[in-house]
Amino acid sequence: MDDETRAVVDLLITGGTVLTMDAQHHIFSPGAIAVQGGRITAVGPAAVVEARFAGRERIDAPGHAVLPGLVDAYSHAGHGLIKAIHTPRIGWPTNAVYFHATTPEWWEAEAELSALERVRFGVTTGLTVVGATPARADDAAYADAHIRGVLRVGIREMTSIGPPDPFIDHFPRPWTATDWRSGRAVRRSFTHEQCMEVTADVIRRWHRTHDDRIRVCLHPPYLLGRFAKHPRFPYEYGPEDEPVMVRHAEEMRAFADRWRVLIHTHAFRGSLAWGRRAMGDRLWEVLASDVLLAHANGFTADEVEIAARSGCAVVCVPITDENVHYGICPVVDLLAAGVRVAIATDGSAPNMNLNLWKDVHRVMLLQRLDKRDPAVLPVGKALRMVTIDAARAIGWDTEIGSLEVGKQADIITVDLEQPHLVPRKHIPQLLAYYVEGGDVANVVVGGRILMRDRRILTVDARAVITRAEAEAEAAFARFDVSDYLVLPRGFWESTVYPAEAAG
Repeated sequence: MDDETRAVVDLLITGGTVLTMDAQHHIFSPGAIAVQGGRITAVGPAAVVEARFAGRERIDAPGHAVLPGLVDAYSHAGHGLIKAIHTPRIGWPTNAVYFHATTPEWWEAEAELSALERVRFGVTTGLTVVGATPARADDAAYADAHIRGVLRVGIREMTSIGPPDPFIDHFPRPWTATDWRSGRAVRRSFTHEQCMEVTADVIRRWHRTHDDRIRVCLHPPYLLGRFAKHPRFPYEYGPEDEPVMVRHAEEMRAFADRWRVLIHTHAFRGSLAWGRRAMGDRLWEVLASDVLLAHANGFTADEVEIAARSGCAVVCVPITDENVHYGICPVVDLLAAGVRVAIATDGSAPNMNLNLWKDVHRVMLLQRLDKRDPAVLPVGKALRMVTIDAARAIGWDTEIGSLEVGKQADIITVDLEQPHLVPRKHIPQLLAYYVEGGDVANVVVGGRILMRDRRILTVDARAVITRAEAEAEAAFARFDVSDYLVLPRGFWESTVYPAEAAG
C-alpha cells in the first residue's frame, strides 16, 4: 500500500524487537505498534503493521527492544528528597521530616522529581504510599500536592493512603503533624478518624480521574499486625490487643468495600499465621484478591498456603533491611502455589532508587541463592513480574502491562546498541541481566510521548531538579539532619559501622 491508502494513526513505533508480554509471549523482530487515541490499534511484524498504517508521529526503533512500560507495584513518596540521609546505627528521619518539616510544595516537588526519575528508567506506572509508614493522611493537601506533581510529568500512579497502625508507632503519641503553610510552625494533633476522612476525601476526588491515570487505594500499614521483630519496632502484642486488631482489620475491609478500592499493606513472617488463628474463616473476608501484601519476608510454608487460598497478591522488594531481620520473600514458593507476585523498588531511599531493572536481577539472584539452584525463576517470568504480572497485582492488567490491541499505549524502547548490550542474540536475558535505567530511550504513556531519545518532553528536567533541591534544603532547615551526615570512625576502613559517630 502507498501512503494514500494506509490508515493514519497518531503514533507508529517500528523497527525494534517487540516483546508483547501477552499470554502467548509473542515477540516480533522487527516489530511495530500502531497507536490511535491513546490505545494500541495494531501490534505485529513491522512489514505487516507498516503496510496498514502511517503515523502522524513516528519512533524508529531499529536496534531497540520495545516492551510495555514497567510497573513498580510498591514504593513510598517523600523518599526522593531524603536519599542517603541514613546510617545503619540510627536509621533515617522519614516521619520526623515528613510530618514536621515539609509543606505541600515539598511533596509536589518530590513527586515531580520521582516521576521524572521513573520516566528515565522506563517505569510508566507506580503504586506509591504518600509518605513512609504511616502515610501522610493528616491533611489531604499533601496527597493533593503529590498527585499534581505526578500528573505534571505524565505517568500513571496508584496513590496509597490511610491511617497509622493502632500499635506499631512510627512516631510518638499523641499523633501530631506540623503545618508550615502560614510560614510558621503550627503543630496539630490528628486521629485515626481524621485520617480515614482524609483518605475517603482523596479517593472521592482523585480515584480513576485524569483519563484513569490516577487511582487510589487504602493503606493500613499492617492489616494483620507486625509480628516479625524489627529493632526499631519491638512492640509485643498482648491478649488485650487481639480484639482491637481484628476490629481494625474488619474496619479496613469495610472501608475498601465501600469505596471499591484495593488494600495495600505490609506483611512479614507471622502476620498471616496470626490472621488465620485469630480470625478463623473471617480471614477470607478480609484477606481477598484485592489485597496487596508488600514484602512478605520470611513467610512460612503455611503462610504461603494462606496467601494462595486468599487470592491476594504479593510484592517482593529484593533489597531492604527486612532481608536481614526476617529473611527473603519466598518468591518461588509463592509462584508455585499460584500467588500473583510482582517485583518492586520500595522507593528511592534510604539506599535504593527507582531503577526497577536492578530489582529484576536482584530477585532472580536471591531466589537462586536461597534455593541453591541457578535454574529457578526464569528470566521471562521475572520480566513479566515488572510488566503484566505487576499490573495484575494492582488490578490494572486489563488496561496496561502488555502490548495488545485495545490496551493503553504505555510503551518503552530500550537502546541495545551499546557495548554492554552486545551481542544482541538473547534479548530477554539482556534486558534482565544487563540493561540499566539509562538505556531506556523512549517512553510513551497513553499514546503521549513523555521521553524521546532520552529527552523529557513534559517538564523542564533541570527546573524540576532545581526546585527539588530548594525544597529539600528548606526542609533540612526545619529539621536538622546533620547527625545522619557525620562520617563515623572507621567509615573508610573498618569492617563494621561503629556504634557512635565521630566527634
